[in-house]
Amino acid sequence: MSLPKLFHRPGTLPAACGQSRVLALILVMINWAGTGLIAAKAEEPPAPTPLFQTAQSIESAIQNYLKQKVAAGTSSQFQVSPLDPRLQLKTCDQPLEVQTNTLSAPQGGRLTVQVSCQGEAPWRIYVPVKIMTPVTVLSLARPLAAGTQITAQDLTTQVVNANSQTSAYLTQPSDAVGQVVTRPMQAGQILTPQDINAAQIIKRGDRVTLIAGGDGVSVSAEGIAQGSAGAGQRLMVKNSRSGAQIEGIVRDAHTVVIP
Repeated sequence: MSLPKLFHRPGTLPAACGQSRVLALILVMINWAGTGLIAAKAEEPPAPTPLFQTAQSIESAIQNYLKQKVAAGTSSQFQVSPLDPRLQLKTCDQPLEVQTNTLSAPQGGRLTVQVSCQGEAPWRIYVPVKIMTPVTVLSLARPLAAGTQITAQDLTTQVVNANSQTSAYLTQPSDAVGQVVTRPMQAGQILTPQDINAAQIIKRGDRVTLIAGGDGVSVSAEGIAQGSAGAGQRLMVKNSRSGAQIEGIVRDAHTVVIP
């Protein structure tokens, strides 16, 4: 009868023996973990509170306030002026308070907001802010000479900051097409109500019909235009028979209505 081998060559183990040792090692590690011998990774300590209030936190407070109070429901954006990097304000232990003197976008698109801390170390600063409200406006696609009647092909659009516009602007093509420009204009110029006028459909000296009346009764008379005007504009007309001058509103190229 053969005896079991008790010794093996160095560096070798029977397969069953090797598996047993691996299993035993796993069991030992589990026991160590249960008794705390293998410590779990310690939780990282919370980041320390900065000594001074960060510029980012101040800007964030301003942006949140303006979006809720000044530009709610609009597409306005706010450009907060950079804070002086030498500014050292103690970190506030209370939420920052933001105030402004107006709750609407001011003319020119600039305002100043007050940011303050009401905590144990109070402070107050004033920060300039620029408001930008994009709006699509009409502009010219090509140069036009004074007196040129505007067509749809003469128009294009561009997006501008409404708060930086010093004059009123046009947004609908129907407000410009058929009108004439009152001065020479270059391509890209924004159209304003002052830049256009109704095309003159009645010229000085033209013979027109004056119409007056109400309650279903109207009276007409012949007259001579004392100036030039477009549809919807007021015009002085001299009555051909009486010589009296009467002001009316131009209806078309041949008719002036006395209101």
